[in-house]
Amino acid sequence: MRKLPKRLSRLLKEHRDRAWEAELGLALGALAERFDQWRAGNLTSADLDDEVHRYHNGTAREIWKRYATWEPDLALAKAVRLGVVTRESLPPDVLEHMAPLLDPKLWAQEGGD
Repeated sequence: MRKLPKRLSRLLKEHRDRAWEAELGLALGALAERFDQWRAGNLTSADLDDEVHRYHNGTAREIWKRYATWEPDLALAKAVRLGVVTRESLPPDVLEHMAPLLDPKLWAQEGGD
């Protein structure tokens, strides 16, 4: 990756972190619904335990890997693709830098999530 201006690098990281928080919040919200089902007696304790295990070893791990190990612009592009953040919420210079990563042709080759 080419050396980016500090301001752009900082903006990418800030928006990546915002996307990380948003995606984690969505995932935790889904898990919270399972807790609500358990409290209502519609889910057994064993089933809830399985859900927590799957969340921890699956969903949470995938989210962490994407945001902690990918370059900020790649993670942010994926967040846009997933609808976690919108293009409109990103500053123009961030969008300009990320334009090649947001090309629908690139994602069409991805084969799904």
